[in-house]
Amino acid sequence: MIYFYYGSDIESARKKAKVTIDSLLAKKPDATLIKIGEESLTVEKITELSGSQALFSNKYIIFLFKTFDNDENKELILKNIKEISKSENIFIFVEGKMDKVSLAKIEKSAGKTQEFVKAEKVLSKKEALALKGEKIDFFEFADALGRKDKKSLWVLFQDALEEQVPAEEIHGIFFWQVKSMLLAQKCKSPDEANMKPYPFQKAREFRRNYKEGELEKISFKLVSMYHEAHRGNGDFFVALEKLILEL
Repeated sequence: MIYFYYGSDIESARKKAKVTIDSLLAKKPDATLIKIGEESLTVEKITELSGSQALFSNKYIIFLFKTFDNDENKELILKNIKEISKSENIFIFVEGKMDKVSLAKIEKSAGKTQEFVKAEKVLSKKEALALKGEKIDFFEFADALGRKDKKSLWVLFQDALEEQVPAEEIHGIFFWQVKSMLLAQKCKSPDEANMKPYPFQKAREFRRNYKEGELEKISFKLVSMYHEAHRGNGDFFVALEKLILEL
């Protein structure tokens, strides 16, 4: 009989194999346990393990750990899998990820197969951004401004401060979104605004959150604060935060 445990979570597969072995040994304490790793196998060895019985016990329990890491072993086992499955001895495999063709051959002969998949780590927002080489989410910032969501925008601003994002970068996001909403307000089509359809439609929806003339005032403030900050007349971050709080 064959027990075949495999998958990306090889440690869990190994633990399952140990539970199986302990259970079998509890039922058959006189059985002989043989452990085989990545060492090379031969047809003779497989024939011996499949057909033999221990001298003073009812059967062998053969534990094979990552033997498929050796391509020759893998080919040899798959070629003789039917004979192995018919053995009175018990074969317990623990392997890593399996290709579909090999697994199909195993499943036809094994008494039990079970896959163990390692749970993928759920990345935090900060970790996901770091993988992309970014510190803040451009579109999350822009959308919060578009929704005129003062609370979310302020929280994102504090995160940006903590991540030491330059004031120019935050300002650039604000200016882009305000410009997009102004274009969507004045233009009748994405082509006229020189924008793609989805951002154009989104900007048109966002502009409804602002009163008549409000976007123009914000645009003026953004231009003014940029020049004033670069002339050394005031703190750029303070000006940006003031803009958020006045929305």
